[in-house]
Amino acid sequence: MRRLFLTTMLSIGLVLFCASGCTKKPSPEEMNKLTEARASAESAEKKLAELRAERAQLEATLDAKKEELRKTEEERDAIKAKLGE
Repeated sequence: MRRLFLTTMLSIGLVLFCASGCTKKPSPEEMNKLTEARASAESAEKKLAELRAERAQLEATLDAKKEELRKTEEERDAIKAKLGE
């Protein structure tokens, strides 16, 4: 995901650089494109952070459920052992 983001930003920068020619200052249109690209990049980074936080939460929930399952299976096995005696 990060590699895709960096590749996209590099491509946008290269296009803007090539399209700008040899002027000293970027045109208003180029500035608008750059601003849009920057906003898009920030949005993508925010979404990535949200997804990473959600993943961490889901992994923690999964670990808790696995532990609960392990304890329940131990309890089941103990009950089976008592009934089998």
